[in-house]
Formats: sequence, structure tokens, C-alpha cells
Amino acid sequence: MKYFFAKVLAIVGFVPILYAGNMDYFSITTGQASDMHQKLDAFERGKISLDDLNEKAGADGCRILIGYYFLHTNDISTRVKLPVGRCFAGFGIYPEAIKMAKEYVNIYSNDWRGWRLLGASYASINASNEAVYAYGNAVKYGDKDSYEPLAGEAAQSGQLDVVKGILPQLMALKSDRQISKESRLNLISILLFYSLKTDQKNIFVQTIEGENMKEMLSHDKVRLNITSGCEFFSGADIDKIKQEMKAAIGSEETTNNIPQ
Repeated sequence: MKYFFAKVLAIVGFVPILYAGNMDYFSITTGQASDMHQKLDAFERGKISLDDLNEKAGADGCRILIGYYFLHTNDISTRVKLPVGRCFAGFGIYPEAIKMAKEYVNIYSNDWRGWRLLGASYASINASNEAVYAYGNAVKYGDKDSYEPLAGEAAQSGQLDVVKGILPQLMALKSDRQISKESRLNLISILLFYSLKTDQKNIFVQTIEGENMKEMLSHDKVRLNITSGCEFFSGADIDKIKQEMKAAIGSEETTNNIPQ
């Protein structure tokens, strides 16, 4: 099962829209095409940012950019393929997003933004091996936010050596209170899963230490992994975790489900 899913929302900043394959949806007016041409020229000259073409533009802005791309496919520069690819991903058109991202990183190979787009797009079609490779390059070139999806895809596809190689970074991120609650719980789930798969009680205990037990138990996958670990491992430190679980749950009815 997936321990996190690379949400396209994090790439382009709007809720992905289910695209039914109607090309008319991306039709644009002459005025919109002219305006987009000016924006892309400004982007090429560094006058506007990637965010201006994606996050700040919203769904309709990305629709217009895709429409412009369809009208000028052979004229689009490699640099512009990054915002175009992000828009394709936002509409769930992952084959085109992958095509744009691959063409982009073939030239701008040290730009983590292209590798993250490629990783997220591959993850969205369940191509975990390809996603691991792309996310691996994203973190290689400085993208801290790709550690979580890299670990999730690697764990899911059985590439536990990849998770092992980034354990210090994952532990550091888990303790970073600047990240979202969802990301922290995903990281905890991945680390617990890894500890069980590799029979490493120290990682299991270290992952739980310092965390809010009640919060962890509210996350189904984390709760399942903690329960499994308490059944799989033993010792005084595990007994302490069991007691923390009982205290966090509080009710006799649910406490009965905790390993004794």
C-alpha cells in the first residue's frame, strides 16, 4: 500500500481536475494566446516566476497555458516545458507531464523542480521504480521536500536500501515542527514500516520517542504500524509504548485491542 501519495496539489497549487479528454476544454481565444505569449516571453527573460505561471495563475491560467502549448507545440522552448508540464500534472494528464519533465531535465539536469515533477507524475501512475529514480535526483540537487515521497515510493516498491540511505534526513524531517502534520505522520508511518521490515527495534522506538501518541494513533497507518511493532518487538521500552497507547486511548473498550 502507499504510505503517502504525491499530490499534484503540492506541485501546481490547485486541486487536480479530472480531465475527460475533451480537447475543446483547452481552446483559447486569440487574445488569451497573445497574453500568454507575452507572459512566456517575460518568463524567459526572468521577469516573472514559475509560480506566476502555475500556482498564482490557478486552474484557468494553467488551462490557457496548455491551450497555448497545443497551438505552438514546436515553438515552445525547453525552459517553458517545466511550467507546461506542471499544468499537465495539475489536470491529471500524466503522460504529457512526464514527457515535458523528461525533456526539461535532459537539458536542465541539475534543477530539482523538473525531477520532482517527474517523480510526482510517475508516482501518480504507480510507476514506483521510475518515481524513486526521479525523486532521488530531486533530493540530490537540493529538494528537501522530496525526501518524504522518495522514502514512500522506495518503501512501497521494496527498495529498503534507498530508505536506509536517507534515514538521518528522514529522522531530522520527522522532528522538524515546520512541516505539516500530514507530512510528519507520513514520515512516521514510513519509518515504522521500515523498522518492521528490517527488524530494527531501535528505529521503531526512536521514531515514536518524542511524538504525540494520541496524534499518531489518529492516523490509521501509523496506528497499524505501532500496534504491529508492539506485537513484533519486546522489552521494557516496548512495554512503555504500550502503556502510552493505553493512556492516549483512554477507553477500556479500545484499550482491549492494544497488545498486552
